[in-house]
Amino acid sequence: MEGPRFVTGKPALMAGDSLVIADLHLGIEREFRKSGIRFPSQTGRIRDRIDRLIEETRPERLIFLGDVKHKVPGISLQEAREIPGFLKHFSDRLEVGIVPGNHDAGIEKYAPRAVKIHPATGIGVDGIFLNHGHAWPDPGFLRCGTIVLGHQHPMVEFKDKLMYRFVEPVWIRCRLSRAKLEERYKAVPRAMPEAVIMPAFNEIAGGIAMNSSQRSDSLDDYIGPLLRSVDKKTASAHMLDGTFLGKLMDLRDAKL
Repeated sequence: MEGPRFVTGKPALMAGDSLVIADLHLGIEREFRKSGIRFPSQTGRIRDRIDRLIEETRPERLIFLGDVKHKVPGISLQEAREIPGFLKHFSDRLEVGIVPGNHDAGIEKYAPRAVKIHPATGIGVDGIFLNHGHAWPDPGFLRCGTIVLGHQHPMVEFKDKLMYRFVEPVWIRCRLSRAKLEERYKAVPRAMPEAVIMPAFNEIAGGIAMNSSQRSDSLDDYIGPLLRSVDKKTASAHMLDGTFLGKLMDLRDAKL
């Protein structure tokens, strides 16, 4: 069974013939403005980045893995103005689907009819299961080789000799705890799916430094019910360019 194929240098992957990206958070600029920080709308820039990805990967369909919009609850004026045209731009060219995230309530009102709104419990695509991460996935994910999740916005923090801190988005690959899944699903297959956690596509959406000592060693590092079923000992981090950084447990307060 073929697993996901990562797009080198980009926070995106291919699941069969589907291009998958997560956590656009269109309209997040409004939150910054409320704090006195002014960002121009990023919607056009994000659209152009996805256009280049489509040219590079030539997918048959485009799947947004949750949190297309940012405001919760409801929708901002910016989102109501920009999201319909944003989605139509892509649905005019190829098949588009949304696996809703926790920020996406009501998005069906602003999506063109051609855009497929999937269940929040997720969908299987060519043996790969897609779920945003805020809700328990459909039990069908246990029959897949990989489950791909968003929601977490994973990053790794680095410090130099002067203790200058910077963070980089990463992919997280890990195994799931059989015992925790048996509590939820009862019948769990012998061959457990691998979990892949996607970085956020929106570069200003922020994230969680998974290796920071300021975070606890508990599963509170992981947000969402399935992510709290991660076997943390198996979690490894990979840069967007494919560089393997190692196990998260060995990257606490990573120094350059």
